[in-house]
Amino acid sequence: MAASFFRRIRSLDLEEQILNGGALLALIGVFLPWTGGFMLGSDAISHSGFGFYTSFIGIAIFLVNLFVILITLIPLSGGPSLIRRHNKEHIRLFCGLQSTILTLAALSVITKVTLQFSRMEIRFGIIVTLIGGIAVILESFLRMQEERKSEVHDFFHHTEEKEPQESRSFSGTTHPPPLPPPPPPNLEEHRIHP
Repeated sequence: MAASFFRRIRSLDLEEQILNGGALLALIGVFLPWTGGFMLGSDAISHSGFGFYTSFIGIAIFLVNLFVILITLIPLSGGPSLIRRHNKEHIRLFCGLQSTILTLAALSVITKVTLQFSRMEIRFGIIVTLIGGIAVILESFLRMQEERKSEVHDFFHHTEEKEPQESRSFSGTTHPPPLPPPPPPNLEEHRIHP
């Protein structure tokens, strides 16, 4: 069962894998340390996205990226689709924007705290979360543009099966194919007088 599930994940196209990989990266980044150091003479502390002053923001980022991953994983595992297919890229783009904006908000809070306490510093976890959110935005935007392009192409280029011209007739009789065009006339020679 697990082998077939992983085979389905590997069968996804590259853009889909990058998009879900970015959401997974942002999801993992919430568990990594966002800030650390020494605060008011305390021992060394380290806070992930679920701790410190940014805990609610970290929970929201976690849930948004989990939703982006579940949009793909639930249908792959045989479950129902969470959203309609034509809305999928728009919702992913919106979720990616929300995740990135919330990460930037958390980064601004952490930056303010690190400026107040000289021995506090920003750690790599928030940067990992930000990179994952940006990857989700870029890939969902590119997929949305590709989807629009294919819709426009399908709208203007109908792929109807063309019937042979002999079978098309209004009176029920078949007409012979049209004659080929006549050959071009010979070129005329003009003399140039000096």
